[in-house]
Amino acid sequence: MSEHLVSFLNNFQLNIQASAALVQIISHETLRIHAYCIDVAETLQKDLLIWSSSLGLRKYEFETGDWLEIDDIGQPQEVLEWLLDTNNHEEEFILLLEDFHHYLHEHTLISRLRSFAVGVASQKINGICVVISQPVALLPPELEKEIQVMHMPLPDSDDLKKLMEQARQRYDIHERDFQESPALIDAALGLSTSEAQLAFAKAACQFKRLTDTEIPFIVKEKEQVIRKNGHLEYFHPKATLDDVGGLDNLKSWLERRKQSFGANAREFGLETPRGVLLLGIPGTGKSLAAKAVANAWQLPLLRLDMGKIYGGIVGQSEANIRSALQTAEALAPSILWVDEIEKGLSGMQSSGATDGGTTSRVLGTFLTWLQEKEKPVFVVATANHIAQLPPELLRKGRVDEIFFVDLPTHQDRKDIIAIHLKHRQRLDDFLPEELDELASVSKGFTGAELEEAVKEGMFLAFDAGHQLTKNDILEAIQATSPLSQTMHEMINDTREWAKGRAVSASSQLPELLTAQTKAKPRLRQEGENPFIKNKQG
Repeated sequence: MSEHLVSFLNNFQLNIQASAALVQIISHETLRIHAYCIDVAETLQKDLLIWSSSLGLRKYEFETGDWLEIDDIGQPQEVLEWLLDTNNHEEEFILLLEDFHHYLHEHTLISRLRSFAVGVASQKINGICVVISQPVALLPPELEKEIQVMHMPLPDSDDLKKLMEQARQRYDIHERDFQESPALIDAALGLSTSEAQLAFAKAACQFKRLTDTEIPFIVKEKEQVIRKNGHLEYFHPKATLDDVGGLDNLKSWLERRKQSFGANAREFGLETPRGVLLLGIPGTGKSLAAKAVANAWQLPLLRLDMGKIYGGIVGQSEANIRSALQTAEALAPSILWVDEIEKGLSGMQSSGATDGGTTSRVLGTFLTWLQEKEKPVFVVATANHIAQLPPELLRKGRVDEIFFVDLPTHQDRKDIIAIHLKHRQRLDDFLPEELDELASVSKGFTGAELEEAVKEGMFLAFDAGHQLTKNDILEAIQATSPLSQTMHEMINDTREWAKGRAVSASSQLPELLTAQTKAKPRLRQEGENPFIKNKQG
């Protein structure tokens, strides 16, 4: 049993032992709430009653495991009147009110719950505890001081094993096709009981087995959770670390942490890695690396779009970021990808004057979560414009490491060109010397610009009616004005900033950039406008 679940059960039992009048449990897990209430009631030798608007008031029979109707009480005011009438109660009991949050806006019902709490506090009512279970957090201000609020954790490994065994028996899976492996269990972590039941059932129905082979299928089922949230996007990346050209330091660092989410790493004493911040020039492979590591680690990749976080209602943005982070934790172990994080946090310096401090509060929530999170959520944040990043994000301890992704070197460019040719089944048509030549003439190109050059070369070859050759790609390269020419001052300044502040993602030394001066382009209409003086005339 997980540490969080043990803590929840101990605290739940302690509240009832300490004569807490009202306990609120936030969870969708109806069956597990029933089971925990039965366990605590039996341990404390109390009766267990349950009320719902559809089935009325019932009592649990411990010997038979049945729920027996004890009174025809179908309305919420009726059950609270029955509760306050002490003449009806001879034994100590726990009363579970299911989905009672629908009625927590009615003043009369709130007043009766407060009267019950006062009766318990004054010892006029003894041995009775009311447990209110509901799927959403909703609490009227009048009851804030009277009620104990508890959030029940999602099913742990032991619970998921029971659900797997249930699916095996229900769908008659042979023992040779059933593998109760930790990896398969971990793949279902983050799902609720009903979600995990359905995921295992669908796998058993479709594949007639439950083994490690079904891990990708179970992981894919987690996408349903993302669709319900709306603030995150679920990605199914196809790229691997082999598809990332260069960046050998970054790839080695990621490979060393590949097994750190497993039980063996925890037994060894390793902490779960927190995350990485990738800074650098646009188009150098930062986003591709985020997708590749999710594929390599076989973990769900969740993209946090900061633009979807901000809402127009006061407090909505802060609630949205908390909801998104809770969803990421619910699907742990997972990878949270925050692309171009500086754009979502722009305007930090003037946040108090321009947006009422919303951006500052969103950043504060995110940074606190980065620092304090305990769930295995690996954060991959990327940024292009370092100057726009708040200094709080760059402090050590928020993430495990900060990498600077520079322009690809000669060997990196050769590898990148080869990767894109291989994806298009054209690599065998090129000699190593030709790849060397293409890498030489494309000095200063980013990985994205090299990919576009290969694509343009394909178009040129197709239009000319022949197979792709070196000259086609060479023509595309020569027709491209790379980012390193138009922004060489910014790139040099970024390189200077990164020295001593970030680890280079590549072990090779960066190539020096030289500013290329060209004649100022002249628009056609400038030459034809008679009102523009001709300096040569």
